[in-house]
Order: sequence, then C-alpha cells, then structure tokens
Amino acid sequence: MASLGLGGPVGFCFATTGFCSALLVARVWEYVSLESYLRCGLSCPIRSSDVFQLHHFYYGLAMLLLATSFLAVTKRQRVRWDAALMFGIGAGLCIDEAGLLLLRVPYNDLLSIFLLALFGSAIFGGTINAAFRDGTREFRILDRADILTLLSILLGMAGVLYLDRPLITIVEIAGGVSWAFALALATLFGKKHFLRVWARPG
Repeated sequence: MASLGLGGPVGFCFATTGFCSALLVARVWEYVSLESYLRCGLSCPIRSSDVFQLHHFYYGLAMLLLATSFLAVTKRQRVRWDAALMFGIGAGLCIDEAGLLLLRVPYNDLLSIFLLALFGSAIFGGTINAAFRDGTREFRILDRADILTLLSILLGMAGVLYLDRPLITIVEIAGGVSWAFALALATLFGKKHFLRVWARPG
C-alpha cells in the first residue's frame, strides 16, 4: 500500500506535517505583513514588483503539481515520502488562499477557515486510517538523517518570513535563525538522506 496514494502512514504523516507547517508560516506572514504596514504607514516601501508579493496560492499550486507528478510515476518509498511532504506544503499554501482567490471571500472569513479545517481534518484522518490499515512498522525505517532533513526543510520554509518587508524585528531574527539551523541540518544530514533517496535499488 505504500506505493499508492501518499506513500503509506509515513507519507500521510509527512503530508500532514507539511500542511500544518505551511499553513502556520502563511498565516504568520500575512499577520506580520499587516502589522508592519500598520506601523510604518505611508513610509512603507512599495512592493508591487516584488516576486514575494505574488499570492502564495500560486507557489503552492506549483508544488502540488510537482509533487503529484512524482507520486504518479515513482514507486520508490523514500521518494514518495519526500513528494508527500511537498504535497502537504503545497496544499497548505493553496488552501490558505483558496477562499480569497477562488470564492472571493475575505482571507479571514469563516468559509476560508472552514476550508482549512476540512482539508486538515481529511489529511489527518488519512494519516490515522493509514496507520491502522498498514501499521506503524515503516516508521522504524526512518532514522536521524531522515527526520532532521525533514526538519531542515520545514525550518527553511519558516525562514521565508525573513524576506517580508517591512518586518518586525523579532520575526526577522526568528527567520534568520531558522535559515541558519536549516542550513546546518541540511549540511550535516541532508546529503545522506538524499543520496539514499535517489540511490538505485540494489
């Protein structure tokens, strides 16, 4: 069953983690942007040409398409797990703004929140179902390199908050620290993880 869907219990767990993390980063980004612009008023820089001003819905959509492509063509377990993480991150970014862009309701409208809760419940329920259906044995395959590489990816995503301008100082510091830890973890453990992911089966 691990070769289907999101790659079994670990794949669903990675997707759920990616979804929740992306949602948290997106909501913090929007909150920080609003608070920053309320503070600086007319002195705020114009960001109309800034690539990071593009709605994160579109970044999420690109990640969803890429992840779905991997999930559709590969049966290798670890590749599917990484693709499931990307799928979860993409889904979080997409659904966070689905109400705003597709349904034309305010970003914090109850309908927008309902969409997030609905998808979050569905993917979390899928994780529980996969764990009961297939068992939790494949979690034992994960080692320190896998887990810390996953953490480095999530920290790297959190570090995107550093790019928002104007920015609250504490968030700028948190974003920079997140990137520093992400780079350190990726350097120490990422190579082992990705070499194992892309190694040809023996």
